[in-house]
Amino acid sequence: MPTSPAPSLFGIARSNRNFADPYYWGKNQFNSAFPVALACYMRSKELPLVYVKFKDTSHTEVGELAVSELFGSELPNEQLHFAFEARFDHFRSFVHDELPAIDLVVGTGDPVQQLRPIEVKLTTLPDNTTESLSEDKYGAELVIRSATTRYMALSMAQAVEPYKARVQQIFDPVFAKVRNFDSKVEMAKVVPLAVAALELFLTEFKHLQTPLLMQPIWKTVGKSPVLANNCLDVFVWSDFALTHLFLESARNPRDALAISRYARAALRLSRFLYERSKSNKVFQAPIYDGMTFDNQNDKEFSIAGSRSRELMACPRLTRPAISKDEIKNIILGGGQKHLSPERRFDAILYFSTDLFGGTT
Repeated sequence: MPTSPAPSLFGIARSNRNFADPYYWGKNQFNSAFPVALACYMRSKELPLVYVKFKDTSHTEVGELAVSELFGSELPNEQLHFAFEARFDHFRSFVHDELPAIDLVVGTGDPVQQLRPIEVKLTTLPDNTTESLSEDKYGAELVIRSATTRYMALSMAQAVEPYKARVQQIFDPVFAKVRNFDSKVEMAKVVPLAVAALELFLTEFKHLQTPLLMQPIWKTVGKSPVLANNCLDVFVWSDFALTHLFLESARNPRDALAISRYARAALRLSRFLYERSKSNKVFQAPIYDGMTFDNQNDKEFSIAGSRSRELMACPRLTRPAISKDEIKNIILGGGQKHLSPERRFDAILYFSTDLFGGTT
């Protein structure tokens, strides 16, 4: 009697996760692994990803990116190594303290030579700020964690390595005389200067931006739990483009005496780039564990779909490239049977129509 194929995900043949093991189909693992398989599948169909780049200080530029450019290699999927929750070792030389893990590090060869760090952010379309709007106005909420902004800073620092003197020249007038980087009173006055310097930096070096964050979207019919016919696609943000998630709010604060999460992100990035311009290694802890300014460190910030849509707007945000009928080509060997979605009381009530006399 022939044996059934083991559960697997399309294109992921070499990895630090064994998808024949049900453990790796848990929520925390699946939400970062499925997007990689989706990208591999799109690569097999020669479908480019949607690429969000930094255009200028007020606009993004939305174009296309080959999956090979995201992965950093022309080698076929099966020859690439996908390390989840791993550290990109090249960046260890940039910092004195512990380098955080990122969602994915793509590599090749044996032993593995690392190629590219990638943050993965699986998002739902529409979010609760856009679900009542027409489909062409749908957007996805983005919640950005500390590891994302750290790798954004590291990626930029790597890009401008040959231009450290110029980077110091840009940020020195902002930070050279700061006495206490943890003082909200002092740093609130620095915010406008830091934002202006950061915008100058981004404009001057935007030709060096590289892919960093992979944002797959899954689209439902309104706010229902039903997938749209065309429900899956992958957007990729460059390291420079990610600054658009906080620049506008940092530039136009509601309270000039307070420091919002968005302004904090601008200050942290600017300081990291400044410190790196002066030295080969940076202490991350004073920047990313300190400089809280009365904000919690649970996340860096979040933006609603109404804002992300403006930055990501394109036909594929309205009509994603992959249909729901193709999901069976991505999740293989009955892997869906190992999924264990969260048991939420509101979801159980929603589907338990018998509790309410059969009404919906």
